[in-house]
Amino acid sequence: MGDQDRPSERVVEQRLRNRAIEALETLVEGDEGVRRWGYGDYVNEFFDTIDDDGAWRWREWSTFTPAEVTALDKVQRALLEACAATPRISSDEEFVASGWPRRIKPVAAVALELMQSRGRFREDREEDVPSRTS
Repeated sequence: MGDQDRPSERVVEQRLRNRAIEALETLVEGDEGVRRWGYGDYVNEFFDTIDDDGAWRWREWSTFTPAEVTALDKVQRALLEACAATPRISSDEEFVASGWPRRIKPVAAVALELMQSRGRFREDREEDVPSRTS
């Protein structure tokens, strides 16, 4: 793949913003999201985009507004708290029984509503503002 075939950094950020929306959709499913996707995927789908160790610079991406960064940070903290509080969870039902999906759901819902209100970016070319509705 030549350099001309690689997406720009902006397009990559647009794609990752869209993946963050998809991860929030799973979190908003609460208990059903855990049952549908499994505990590992329920948690890691979010951390695949919004990292759990602070190494990525997602907070600086131009595809997120300051309000979206704040909302995503709250979701990230809730998920980190859930992981710290449930280190020995071995099944989806144990995680559901812990109550964490129900606690995460409203935090994720706020972030999702905020991000969906702006919409999604195209994934094949750069945009200044999202052009796709969620």
